[in-house]
Amino acid sequence: MGWLDPLECKAARDCLRQGQLEEAARVLLTSKNREHRAVRRLLVEVGRNLVARATREAEADQWELVAKTLEIASQCITLEGEALALQNRALRALAEKKRQEERQLEEQVKIREQVSEARRLASSGEFTLALELLARWETQGGREVTAAIEEIRLSERRFGTAVRACEEAIERGDEGLARHHWNTLRQIAPEAPQVKRLAGELARLAARGSRSAGDRGRPVRGRSEKLLMEGVGIILLGEEVVLGSAREEVHLPILGRIHRRHAVLLRDRQGWQLVACRDKYGEPCLVKVDGHQVSDVCRLADGNVVQLGEDKCRWRFRLPVSGSLTALWEALPDSTGSVVVPSTGETLKRAVFLVDELSVRPSAPAHIVREDLPCRGLILRWEKEGLHWDVEGGSAWAEIPGVTWTSSDRYVYLPSRLIIEAQWDEAERLGRMIAEPRQTEHVTLVFRQC
Repeated sequence: MGWLDPLECKAARDCLRQGQLEEAARVLLTSKNREHRAVRRLLVEVGRNLVARATREAEADQWELVAKTLEIASQCITLEGEALALQNRALRALAEKKRQEERQLEEQVKIREQVSEARRLASSGEFTLALELLARWETQGGREVTAAIEEIRLSERRFGTAVRACEEAIERGDEGLARHHWNTLRQIAPEAPQVKRLAGELARLAARGSRSAGDRGRPVRGRSEKLLMEGVGIILLGEEVVLGSAREEVHLPILGRIHRRHAVLLRDRQGWQLVACRDKYGEPCLVKVDGHQVSDVCRLADGNVVQLGEDKCRWRFRLPVSGSLTALWEALPDSTGSVVVPSTGETLKRAVFLVDELSVRPSAPAHIVREDLPCRGLILRWEKEGLHWDVEGGSAWAEIPGVTWTSSDRYVYLPSRLIIEAQWDEAERLGRMIAEPRQTEHVTLVFRQC
């Protein structure tokens, strides 16, 4: 460096030593001494270094960097020969990249149009056409097309299920339940011909009129009542349960070789007690708890096995939920005894003594475990006004003969059906269906009078 060289030459040389070519070029190009021999010489050196770097960038196919580097180099030196050819090559590569991006953008727009058209077809009930349309774009459409295909397949399954349920409800004359399923159809595919057809059938059903008020269910309001919950058993609400022969009018008729009034279950604040009744000779009826005969009163605990009479009329007393006095009375697998439903004569293997509440859930802890329940739990709860239901993590509505509604008071009616439906969004529904294709989205629980 000459002692008469401009100061910016020193700054440019420092940048060169540090490999900061762009900064060196900026210092020199903005110099007030552009025509100074030392400045021009350094500009040539910087320009050649930039061309060399651009060559290395081209070998790595970094064409945007190549173009940017050569643009700066062209301000330092005149590009000729290989350097000029490299610049033209970079410009062509960038132009081709831009054309590819434009084609990809056009293709994405086309894919979105096809997805929109497929959804329109699905809303008209043309699920097969919608899926055929998307199948042609599945390879290049990526996740958007794949997600749309799964969504339409799921909608097709839900639509078919709702159509069958609506037709069955119309055939039974159940206007309310049929209307509920019809509303589901309208949400899935509002323009489908099945929606219009079933709307006409619903109108004709409504024109025939619903059943009279006298045929409708009534709410369970008294502790003395008992009801049958299909799939669960007889539910008793009282503080005293008389066990006896099925030929007698007792709280819990049992089919077996036992006395007319064989034993009594009594509830207090601590739980349940079992009292052996007396036979006609004044002797205590044969009652055993865990193999020990009961002559008077016995406090029951969770898991006790109770034998009534001489034969294998054996039952297990259960308190499955900690803190709840609601108990289960279940026949052992080898038991000859059965609970008899007085109104129909059918036999069951379980009774429920409902105290505070009865919980039905897909997994324990629960009084009753029902794995196909599409919610976190169903709770039957006794309150001052009567027996109420509540659903956790799902939606439900009560249906009585001829009328379906979402009950604001949530009473359990006799007779009635409680329809529980999952509250899954489309993403969760899709995930569950993929994981378990037979996953149930709704369950119907039937209540009737004993």
